[in-house]
Amino acid sequence: MLQRYDIAVNDQDSRLSIKEFAVLETKSRKRVNFNPTHENYSLVHEVAYDRAAILAAIKKGPQALIAVLRTGDFFPIYPNVEIIAERVTGMFNGSNEPVSEVFFDDRTLLSTYVAE
Repeated sequence: MLQRYDIAVNDQDSRLSIKEFAVLETKSRKRVNFNPTHENYSLVHEVAYDRAAILAAIKKGPQALIAVLRTGDFFPIYPNVEIIAERVTGMFNGSNEPVSEVFFDDRTLLSTYVAE
């Protein structure tokens, strides 16, 4: 599955929002020139967090931030939430960008899986 997460910090209401999008249509991705940024994504879920809670979690470390980001309704798989947490930390620690987009392709995750 192709997924996109839009991460945004709204300074006006002191909130962090994360929107989860996915490609819901079936189409072959075996093309040589395949580019996930050109696909049609549908909004799947949106979640918002209080800025103070995010800042407190960042101070405690990546695992604390991941615990805050994951909820009963929003629970990205670990490799994805790890990258999302890195982006959130960067946004709160000096990045001038108020918005970040992250793309994931499950085929990439599956191709790097090693059975023990």
